[in-house]
Amino acid sequence: MKTAPSKRGPTSNKYALELDGKPCGWLTDVSGAFAAGELGGTGRPDRYEELTLRCWPGMPHDFYAWVAASMSNRPTPVRGEVILADDGNAEMSRLSFAGGVITELALASYEYGFRDSLKLGLKFSPHSSRRSYAGGQLGGEVIEARRPLPATDPELHIDGLEEACSQVRRIEGLTIRQRIERPPGDDGMHTVRRVAPPAVGRLALVLAENKALGFTRWLEAVEAGRSNGRAATLTLGAPAVGFTVVLQQVRPARIVEEPGEVGDSRRRELRVELDARGVEFAFAPVREAVV
Repeated sequence: MKTAPSKRGPTSNKYALELDGKPCGWLTDVSGAFAAGELGGTGRPDRYEELTLRCWPGMPHDFYAWVAASMSNRPTPVRGEVILADDGNAEMSRLSFAGGVITELALASYEYGFRDSLKLGLKFSPHSSRRSYAGGQLGGEVIEARRPLPATDPELHIDGLEEACSQVRRIEGLTIRQRIERPPGDDGMHTVRRVAPPAVGRLALVLAENKALGFTRWLEAVEAGRSNGRAATLTLGAPAVGFTVVLQQVRPARIVEEPGEVGDSRRRELRVELDARGVEFAFAPVREAVV
């Protein structure tokens, strides 16, 4: 598949992330506490606002381990730093947070072959945060990680539909969201409870009609009561990390024709919408990157 040339540079990453004192990659965008002020304090100790992060998928293992630990049966809060840097790698400001837990992972619409369009969106809830402006240059290990890793396509696998999955042209709308609660006071910095299992939004796949026979037969079997849910995996980011979203009890909800533009002579495409009843996270075996 033809791939658009990369336009990403080191300075597309603007925020260095550290978790429990260890560099954990760079973020392209951060919103929340930087605009709204510090979190926590004596006014509303029971109020935990969320911050929104965006990043290229090529994040290190420790970053994705934080995502997986946050959305486990027993969410694991961490202490960390979000450091805004200028183009010369000088620190401009620092947001220190405690008790941070990921509450949402989102994959926006992605068209295969346009790898630079793929970013992950995350929301996380810190127990408290504090900003500082110490300045100074970032360390060599942090600077070295600023350049984004080579972009790769997400890898989708659904049991029994491997060939059809290889023909998917676009993925849309995967959002995984959880609700959490904390005990009052300082205990909420170290203890987080999940209110319910993470909710998985509807995942849509777009592919050519003549490549979608496996999906249409699957939908017919589900509607006739002849098929149970299947397992599906979506591997994101660097092959050396292998972060994998494991969707459980996946079923097709509907298949509709994808509307085309006036004068569009391309072959007809179908939109396959899938529902999942559960989600887990895993790390696939290390493999070589294909760029």
